[in-house]
Amino acid sequence: MRRAALIWAAALALTVGGGVIAKLLLPDASGTIRALLVTQLLFVAILIARARWWTWAEVGVNRPRTWRRLHLLVLPAILAVSPLALGVEPTPAGTVALLATGYALTGFNEEVLWRGMVQGVLAPTGVVRSVVVAAALFGSAHLANVLFRDSVGLVLAQAWGAFCFGLAYGALRNRINTVVPLMVLHAVTDMAAAVGALPKIPTLVVEDVVLLALGIVLLVQDHRAARPGPDPQATTSLDDGQTYNNGASG
Repeated sequence: MRRAALIWAAALALTVGGGVIAKLLLPDASGTIRALLVTQLLFVAILIARARWWTWAEVGVNRPRTWRRLHLLVLPAILAVSPLALGVEPTPAGTVALLATGYALTGFNEEVLWRGMVQGVLAPTGVVRSVVVAAALFGSAHLANVLFRDSVGLVLAQAWGAFCFGLAYGALRNRINTVVPLMVLHAVTDMAAAVGALPKIPTLVVEDVVLLALGIVLLVQDHRAARPGPDPQATTSLDDGQTYNNGASG
């Protein structure tokens, strides 16, 4: 828990510090530009931390032959592209390129950092607790976005949405044994929400509700699977007085 808290504090410090410095140096830049600069800073910091303390496999960046249960990604994939159901809003090519770059970096950063590093160091606390705590830290880290957004209410809603997102993606990370597809889905989710023609707030609310439900269902299943079963050495009495091992495997 201490290691997870330290990683959270370091990420928050980099975000806040980078945001303040970007505001001072580029007072006329948009929040999007300043957020992109901080995202690049986090990207470099994550690469350095990964090289110092983790292997790529430990943070979930592994080969496809080690992936499993990819069918679980169907629902998240549908949610990711759902804002595009009515097409896209007219957006300048330069803005599209900027958003695509930023969201690609964000997908990498957040999946490696929160589902890879933080959830990994929390793993000894248990499957369910590691996912819930990592999701809570992930959500709270988004409160730093007050440096890049004009609405505090919007940032609070974003933090709650990040928790719902983190709960589902954290549970999926354990099931599929990788973060690589989650990086892609994360980037697509953000990009589609930014340029999709569907009304953004209602669409994001629906996505959050579905992801929260998905995360809860997966974690309940994980909790049940983790409960110890009957003692394999226990015996069951039969009507004829014979006894047999019950064969329970837990």
